[in-house]
Amino acid sequence: MLLQFINMAPDILFVSSSFSLAFSCVMTGLTVVHGDIVFASLDFFRSILSHDCMDPPTASTPPNFPLYAATIRSAMDKEGLQFIACTLDGFTGSFPEDAASTVVTIFRLLVYLFPAQLLTWLPAVLEQLPTTSVPTASKAQFLQDVTK
Repeated sequence: MLLQFINMAPDILFVSSSFSLAFSCVMTGLTVVHGDIVFASLDFFRSILSHDCMDPPTASTPPNFPLYAATIRSAMDKEGLQFIACTLDGFTGSFPEDAASTVVTIFRLLVYLFPAQLLTWLPAVLEQLPTTSVPTASKAQFLQDVTK
């Protein structure tokens, strides 16, 4: 349902005081072992991070877009560490294989939109990933690749 709000009623979703709660609830969807829920949750995050409001403002930017972007940034400031943890934990563990392209897109958007925060969040998240699913050398290589 939230995916529909992004395109059809962004004023209701992004201006609502419950956006941060919706963000947290959808993040919980990344922790379940049900492909449809994981895909819907990943699509939600990809959609908000790639929303036109996140583009640099221009003279033709709709008036509500800066407010939408501020709401998304606020949610990421508050929940970013946990979001990265859920995404990487699922990607290296329980997500369906078909989710890989969406996770890659989300990380590209995060690198573009939140580079400083990502560098702060990523070391702690990588440290928490079990070495049985992600060897220490792979964690170090990933962190090095992201910081280049």
